[in-house]
Amino acid sequence: MKKRFFNQTWFLPMFVLSVLPTGRAEGQTVSPVSSRTFLQAPYRYRLDDWAGMDGNRMEVCLRLLDTRVENATLFLRMRMVSENLSMENPVPLPLPVLLAGGEEIRLSARDLRPYFRPGNLQFNGNGKQAFLQSGGMLPDGVYRLSFEAYEARSGNKVSVQEIPAVFKLVAGEPPLINMPGNGNTLYYGKQESIRFQWTPRHLHVAGFFLTRYTFELARIPEGAANWKEYFHTLPLIARETIEQPYLDYGPASPQLIPGNRYAFRVRARCTNASGENLHIKNDGYSEVFLLHFEEDCPVVPQLRVENIRATSVVINWNEPLEAKEYKLSYRKNGKPDARWFTFKETLPAGTSLARLENLEPATGYECRLSVRCAYSQSRNDATYRFTTLSTDNAGLDCGKHDKTDETKPKDQTPLKSLRRFDQIRTADGFVFEIDESTGENGVFSGTGYTHIPLLANTGVKVKFKNIFVNKDYELVSGVIEAEKDKSSL
Repeated sequence: MKKRFFNQTWFLPMFVLSVLPTGRAEGQTVSPVSSRTFLQAPYRYRLDDWAGMDGNRMEVCLRLLDTRVENATLFLRMRMVSENLSMENPVPLPLPVLLAGGEEIRLSARDLRPYFRPGNLQFNGNGKQAFLQSGGMLPDGVYRLSFEAYEARSGNKVSVQEIPAVFKLVAGEPPLINMPGNGNTLYYGKQESIRFQWTPRHLHVAGFFLTRYTFELARIPEGAANWKEYFHTLPLIARETIEQPYLDYGPASPQLIPGNRYAFRVRARCTNASGENLHIKNDGYSEVFLLHFEEDCPVVPQLRVENIRATSVVINWNEPLEAKEYKLSYRKNGKPDARWFTFKETLPAGTSLARLENLEPATGYECRLSVRCAYSQSRNDATYRFTTLSTDNAGLDCGKHDKTDETKPKDQTPLKSLRRFDQIRTADGFVFEIDESTGENGVFSGTGYTHIPLLANTGVKVKFKNIFVNKDYELVSGVIEAEKDKSSL
């Protein structure tokens, strides 16, 4: 068996080829010729790889069966066909292959390179468009690769036995990320390490290939758009190659800063002992996932409003362990545009009490306490409401009060509605804050509370039924009765 290399100069003028010698009279057909194609795995997905293949990965064996022929000059035509795509040389390439009767030669992958060059090919099939748009990536499928032999002088096809190489392309799928989930939020200080884990989806085609995974993590700049599509342009803060399908991102890894968004992905690459890479879709890259990293800065579980006076109150609370400092704000209740005031600039950690002073008597207020931790502050802080005492309430002495206001005529225009946290005033100067109320047009029933200084500012729960309240929130008629101590509710 011989191995004869043909002239690598191709598309030679036909008048040059016409003088090549043959062992038969001019015009006589050389026949028959057998053609057999051999191909070794792993098979190539990129057309460029076929046009640049080396070694013995691909061979074509040609034998001229007619022993009477002394010399013959052949041209070859390649055809590669699957269910979705076919590519072939439109005509035999004018690359002379010299063959004698009874002789067998083998053409190597290097010899066959020109047949796979894009300029020598035409493409057909349903997968043609996707193939061209992908830059020459062959779609998955079962392929038949064969070479036909033609007599150079006459142009007649002379191969009668064309045994193709049949191979299957099944690309591996990129990894599927399991955790953290896309868009999940992780909290600073809640765990010693973050586990990133994914499922390999290429192992069924990996064979003897060794798989390595590359984990990449980048911070998403504030206001960045299309960061997923342009992940490759983001500066990486972490890049690590491992062999197991998970990574524990721990204290030794670059620190994540709370309040930032991060993007991460994983790439699977398979290499055999010869340094060849297995094809995995999307170049082995998984989908890019989003990760929010925050600090779990807790809200204060409950504020306690105590020692209510006409112009002051005491606010106290239980201190969360994560607190570094506090911000206490307050404003008048019932006015959405009311200005928030801050008690001092900040309160240091270890503080659990504040006294608000210079308040207005008989006025409803609301307050809230924000916790500031190492990197962030609490969110959705609860708002607490209280009502300062009137000056009459503050100086109340049982059995003694000025009855002058009882004889003063009151406006009879009814109040349209009475809502929670509204305040009504009696002729005695008591101020009641409403908890629940039903009714309309001045007539209401429900519950509320007030404070009595003689009882150490105890919050007293009250109830009322069918009282009449005017548009100035004054009690015109009806009875408000004490129910029980509010502190016991």
